[in-house]
Amino acid sequence: MSTHPLAVAVACAAAHGYAAPPAHWAFELQCRSSLDPNTPAFNLPIGSSLSSQYVALDDDGGVAIRVVLGLPNATEGVFYGRHGSGGLVHTVNSSEPYYSTGIALRHGRIALPIFFSGVEVRDTSGALVQYFAPGGPEGVTGFSSVSITSDAALGYRGDFGSAQKNIIDQYVSGVRTQTQVANTYDGLYSYLFSPRLNDARQMAGKVFPQAGGQAIIRWEPGGARTTIAQTGAVYNAFVNSIALAENGLVAFSGRRTADSRWQVMRADGASETRIAQGGDLGIVDSSIANFPPVVNSGGLVALRASDAVSTALWVGDGDGLIKIVEYGQVVQTDLGPLTFGFDFGGGTGKQVMSGVIAINDAGQVAFAAFLHNGTIGVFVATPVEDCTPDFTGDGVLDFFDVQEFLGAFAAHDPRADLATDGLFDFFDVQAFLQAFAAGCP
Repeated sequence: MSTHPLAVAVACAAAHGYAAPPAHWAFELQCRSSLDPNTPAFNLPIGSSLSSQYVALDDDGGVAIRVVLGLPNATEGVFYGRHGSGGLVHTVNSSEPYYSTGIALRHGRIALPIFFSGVEVRDTSGALVQYFAPGGPEGVTGFSSVSITSDAALGYRGDFGSAQKNIIDQYVSGVRTQTQVANTYDGLYSYLFSPRLNDARQMAGKVFPQAGGQAIIRWEPGGARTTIAQTGAVYNAFVNSIALAENGLVAFSGRRTADSRWQVMRADGASETRIAQGGDLGIVDSSIANFPPVVNSGGLVALRASDAVSTALWVGDGDGLIKIVEYGQVVQTDLGPLTFGFDFGGGTGKQVMSGVIAINDAGQVAFAAFLHNGTIGVFVATPVEDCTPDFTGDGVLDFFDVQEFLGAFAAHDPRADLATDGLFDFFDVQAFLQAFAAGCP
């Protein structure tokens, strides 16, 4: 766990679900925007906004996000940070929105789709590494939902007049090479939704087949296709965006034909595993359809949806599901403890999550969240080892944990049997005091 002062010691989420996914998480603030001159920002200038921006996460825990700015000579920029340190690495001054919200980050390379003008690839210092202009061998006129590999190849849906193609775009020995993966004119598909690309050159995305219905396809290197899921007896609809892990796992949200309940699924092409469905741990069924889940190579899936109070963040692995972020939860920030969530009132109501989320193969989850002081923070949540003495589950070891333990001990609560011998005696107290003194991982 990071020792940066803005890293919360531990956030215990076991009380929200089962034991299979990581139950304890450390939250580290990477940046925090502020539009209020009386409230300082963190790693960003005053007058910056992160509202509805999409977080990108690298395997080393680095994060990148587009920032809307109110500076005299900069209207927007790109933040990059890691372990709580970072800042704007690149800015532009434009009368119209310049970059898309859907930026991508991999192996220290940030892919920045420009509205109607191609894609820039910059390193984490902001230096331009490569520019993918419209055109190329396939004649791309538009770039939709760009993903980037560790060797800086791009994957996206390209527009070509009235047609669409899924493209892998890269420079090989200085020569631009575009590989067509799928299109809307060869008789297979009538529409392509934004695909994802991994290092193995697998691509996956939702499609409308020419024959009708909806399907989620994974295209393999060399041209083979794997149908991950399709509408019919099991599903009658899918969320437009899906997730693809580096080992080929796919995560998607589908609505069951039998009862119209939405569920989040993980699939490998041969079998499917349900991660969550409407009603699980208070998840509002329809909210699953609002944002896509994300998945890593270990099979851990993160999803943002709504509970009865607000938007929230869950993680699951098929054996269990826990909620790790919710309205009113305390988190450590540069301004001290704040709580997640802001009440906008009216039809918007209480909100926690802002934009899409991201996950990496280290099991970290990145997200942007509203805070109760009206600002938005970008956090990286990292799973940590079990924190035995944190009996309150608030991530802080203090008198209240001692009080909670003593209450559990007096009530012969199994949680207080720390010696795991079925007895409640001095050895349990000794085990608690030793664990408390050692602190949390």
